[in-house]
Formats: sequence, structure tokens, C-alpha cells
Amino acid sequence: MKHLFLFSTTRLRISRAYLLPFIVVFLQGCSSTSTIPSNHSQHVWTLTYIKATENQQANLQLYIEKNWFVMDSIAVAQKLLGQYELYENKNPENKDWDFIVAVEYLTPKGYDDIASAFEAIRAKHTVVKINGLGMKELGKVVKAETVVKKRYQGI
Repeated sequence: MKHLFLFSTTRLRISRAYLLPFIVVFLQGCSSTSTIPSNHSQHVWTLTYIKATENQQANLQLYIEKNWFVMDSIAVAQKLLGQYELYENKNPENKDWDFIVAVEYLTPKGYDDIASAFEAIRAKHTVVKINGLGMKELGKVVKAETVVKKRYQGI
């Protein structure tokens, strides 16, 4: 009768030990608190609209990733920022902008509250040019807005 079981009792105990962390993570993912979006009324987002110079969209995106987002990642690690995102314009009828850089600030005053700390990050950063081109050659900021993000689920 022992041979009807696919696992020995020893293997089964080890398997349970390995499964426990996966079960815990799964249950946390299923918990109601993690699926309910939270609105942080104190957080603000800055949306920076950027227009690439002609035929420089790919280089501009790379520039943003290797410069802006490198500094933003340091700011996130220092808890100066919440997160940052890149949106690409896919509307062929709207040529006003190519990218939006969205940055979440953890306080209502946004950049003003972290300006000195972020400028210290910027001072330590070495600008990475893309194919010998800097921001001035790759594109320009055409608009910036500050917004509050509201999250909804299943209205």
C-alpha cells in the first residue's frame, strides 16, 4: 500500500515547506485590501508633455530612460517620489506631443517639497547623450500639468 502514494512523507513535508511562501503571496494577492485602489489625496502627479524633434522619438525615449528615469529611480529609493511612468502618444491625429513623463510626488506641493534633495541627485548624475545628442537636440517640453490621480474599480 505504501507504493500508492507518489511522494514519500519526507518529500511531502519538504514540498509543503516550499509551498507555504507561495500560498502566502497568493492569498495576499487575493485579499480585498490589495485589490481596492487607494486614492492618496496628498499625492500629486506632474505630467510633462515632450515633443521629439523630427525622427528622434526612439532616441528621445532612450534619453528619458537613461537620464530622467535614472534620477527618478534614485528619488524613489530615497522616498522622494512614489513612482514614474512613460506614456507614448499613439494618436496619429495628435502631433502636439510624443511622450508624457508622469511623476508621482508624495506631498501636495510636488517638486517644491523635494527640490533641494532632487537637485543633489541631478548634480551627481552624468548626462548620457544618445548618439551624441542631448535633450536640446532630441526634443523639448511643450507642456506640464499637475494633477491628482483618482482610482476607481467596478463602478
